Order: sequence, then structure tokens, then C-alpha cells
Amino acid sequence: MIQKATELGITKFLPIIFDRTVVRKLNKERLQKIIIEASEQSNRINVPIVEESQNLNDFLKTSSIDLIFTDLNSNNNKIDKSKLTDKPVCIIIGPEGDFSEAERQKILSFKGVQPIKINENILRSETAVISAISIINYVIN
Repeated sequence: MIQKATELGITKFLPIIFDRTVVRKLNKERLQKIIIEASEQSNRINVPIVEESQNLNDFLKTSSIDLIFTDLNSNNNKIDKSKLTDKPVCIIIGPEGDFSEAERQKILSFKGVQPIKINENILRSETAVISAISIINYVIN
């Protein structure tokens, strides 16, 4: 997932620990190696950074982002480009097993969040990342 997201142009990774997150500890050194290799492969000058893991509540305190929420339960399947500001766009992808209902409600209460259903099928997290980035890159560019 890190490799493909880097190749698709992501600039920062913000790992979030959800209720249903399986892997709770990241090997940042290994991730950096993957990111550097993917950056070289895709001829990127700027190498993405990996932030420290955080919980959902801490993440949602960030107000300097336009949040796109990949929500399996949403009826919306389009990004409203007019709602995007000059803030960085952040895509939130759920863990295997999806978000808990409490997490979903917290995310939906974020100011300016855009929930989007990226596929009719339930996707693995790795696939959802590639799909969401591709959709949003298409809309923005």
C-alpha cells in the first residue's frame, strides 16, 4: 500500500489506530526504505513522510485539511470539487473490517468532510487506497 500510494503521488502518511486495526505498531525504518525505493521508481523528487501513529480523536483535531472519507455506507459516489479548499486533501481509509459505528459518526462530524463510496464491493484496505487515490487525483487534476 505504501509503495503504490507513493507512486501515485501521496506526500504524507498519517497512520491512525482504529478500533479494528490489526497491526498497531509500524516499522518506520522499513516503511522509509519502501518509500525511497518507490520514489526512485516513479521519478519523484520529494519523498513522502510518515507521521507517528495516532488515534482517531487526535487526528480529528486537525483542522487544516480537506477530508475525504471512504465510507462503505455512503450513498455519495462523487467528490464535490467546489468543497475543496487550498488546504491539503487527506483521504481516510478504514482498516480491514471497516470502521466501527462510533468512529464513523466521529469522522462524519468533522467540519467539511466529504464521504464517498468508492466501490460497490468491499475492498481490502490496500485496494481501497489505490482506488481512492486514483479517483481523487482524477477529480483534482
